[in-house]
Amino acid sequence: MGVEKVGDRLFITIPRRRYGIISTLNYINLDRDSHQLSPALKPYPNYSTSRSLTSVYRTRADSCGRLWMVDTGMIEIPDNRQQVQPPAIVVFDLNRDRQILRYPFKSTDIPSANTPTGLASITVDITNDDCENAFAYVPDLTTYGLIVYSLKQNDSWRLSHNFFSFNPTAGNLNIAGLRFQWSDGIFSLTLVPGAGNCKTAYFHPLIGTQEFSVSTCVLQNRTAVSDPNYWSFFSLLGDRGEGSQATMHDYHPASRVLFIAEVGRDAVSCWNTAEPLVSTNIAILAQDSQRLSYPADLHVTGNDVWVIANSLPRFGYSRLDTNSYNFYIYR
Repeated sequence: MGVEKVGDRLFITIPRRRYGIISTLNYINLDRDSHQLSPALKPYPNYSTSRSLTSVYRTRADSCGRLWMVDTGMIEIPDNRQQVQPPAIVVFDLNRDRQILRYPFKSTDIPSANTPTGLASITVDITNDDCENAFAYVPDLTTYGLIVYSLKQNDSWRLSHNFFSFNPTAGNLNIAGLRFQWSDGIFSLTLVPGAGNCKTAYFHPLIGTQEFSVSTCVLQNRTAVSDPNYWSFFSLLGDRGEGSQATMHDYHPASRVLFIAEVGRDAVSCWNTAEPLVSTNIAILAQDSQRLSYPADLHVTGNDVWVIANSLPRFGYSRLDTNSYNFYIYR
């Protein structure tokens, strides 16, 4: 489901949505394994430690040598979901390959028993290169909220806004020859430069084609919701166009370009953020109904864009063809 390059390692996640998942957080050593076709995944940091993680969707590394993720704590076997441990933010020290934080979410962060199924991504925000002054933003696509975590305070709070929900007119999908309807809300949040110490967070629901923004200073203010103008702090940036439902997106600072993993069009696209966000300013960079079916994760690392596609609709509504490749990682 998730892919991220850190140094010579490529981290790959497998949420526990079926029986037989040995490890949810894994890696490939690019120096040793990149020449192989379908190299074996190695549990991170090792098999024994990896068993402490139940189910991870996506990871994000920060500039301080740490790997952040949400462990949903849930085994999502169809008709037999089990919450085996509380959902939590987990952080690993990549230099020592050991876990340094496990922060279980508070009851006020998790309004429903099915909320953990929607904690599928995380974005890390570090202010002024102060590794202790870090925030994590965790979208909740299932019950439509945003959880903010402060490392310095070791505390979290939940925000609500109508922009976190889905657009019902964009819920009909036709992917890999399968027609279905989803209602996933806020899915991806990425950071772009803002004013002063504030950054601007761009975010969108999966089911929708619009992009929204808010200052990170609003997100980091736990009392912002009590401001009578709170709702007006969020803005609509524009609309990417019909069929552009997207999972993850990420920003490349040098070019001011936003890269987008579009599930609606089996594509990777981009938008120059210096231009208005309208459909004619969205460029499709790569498109393939087979090999880019459901691009599930996209991350900018330096001047590279990493993407994983995983044929998720076939996995959920049909059956994967084990005689064909179903998972692709691109740089």
